[in-house]
Amino acid sequence: MSKVNDIKNMKRQRKVVTPTQALAEIIGEEETTNPEINISSNEENNESTKEEKNKTIKEENNIERKRVSFDLRTDLHKELKMQALVQDKKIYILIEEALEKYLGEKK
Repeated sequence: MSKVNDIKNMKRQRKVVTPTQALAEIIGEEETTNPEINISSNEENNESTKEEKNKTIKEENNIERKRVSFDLRTDLHKELKMQALVQDKKIYILIEEALEKYLGEKK
């Protein structure tokens, strides 16, 4: 039992990094060597994006949606997930925006 508890304790002591934090660290390394500057600028951006999110969430509640299922290449899905993290949007919103742009060009 002590080995199991030791393993659990080791896992608890590990630093957990979210995907958003990992992206911020990677971007921060490219722009500057001081991560504290990057963190403070992210906090300022988060305040303005929170207002935008609340606005879009209210607008989204009025839109009728249909659940669909389709197959997608894994490389496209990974890129889509990364873009959703970077832009701080949900995947379905990115897909809707891309489809609206595509269908708008076809008219």
